[in-house]
Amino acid sequence: MAVVFFSPLEQFSLVAYVPSLAFPLFVKHNAVVYLVTNFGIQLFYVVGLIALMFCWVQSPWGPSPFARLDSVFRSCLAFVAVLVRERFVSHGFYFFYYVFLLFSFLLIANLSGMIPYSFALTSHLATTFLFSFLTFFSALALGLQVHGLHFFALFLPNGAPFLLAPFLIIIELVSYMARLFSLAIRLFANIMSGHTLLKILAGFCWLLLVSTNLLAFLPVLLISIITGLEIVIAFLQAYVFTILTTIYLDEALQLH
Repeated sequence: MAVVFFSPLEQFSLVAYVPSLAFPLFVKHNAVVYLVTNFGIQLFYVVGLIALMFCWVQSPWGPSPFARLDSVFRSCLAFVAVLVRERFVSHGFYFFYYVFLLFSFLLIANLSGMIPYSFALTSHLATTFLFSFLTFFSALALGLQVHGLHFFALFLPNGAPFLLAPFLIIIELVSYMARLFSLAIRLFANIMSGHTLLKILAGFCWLLLVSTNLLAFLPVLLISIITGLEIVIAFLQAYVFTILTTIYLDEALQLH
């Protein structure tokens, strides 16, 4: 019996379904542009699910036919509302929708990426860096709008010795810029490593099941435990990214 081995990183590859050759209008300089990919389909699915949930909550025709899913969505609304109110106090209304959409997208993208034959959006740096850029430059723009040039006082601690000021400014500036990368890499690394581990264990379980069924329950049990852990990590990473976003926005607003 021939055994075919697949790379555990194959699941992160972009797969094109509809090349632009089917639509000559989109072909430029004889370059093939792929209009439909697994990334785009998953992105459409996640955004569409969020939009559908909003329609259910705002529907004037009565309660949603999916009562349990509706209650989960409303629980997320309440969770983010409490989170924003505690962090921003009187200014929470201005940040609620951004924080809620961020949390909803990351949570649904993380969880939906665990469905077999789906695509994990947050396992790609392009996705995580996009939200990291949005958070970083939103906080920067907010700080400059509220405090003007006084915002740069954030990079010099109060009471710092004059001789150490240049070194402290460089350290604080590097630390501030590191947020842009830490937000993206933390989410990307956790999701990618978790999916890779599941893929390796699933392959090991299949080989063991084909060879003998005596010990097959051991890797199956391990996969079940790892899957449960990945679900927890999916919630945790969405929460961590969201709470750090509120911290950075609040820091820019309060300048502390």
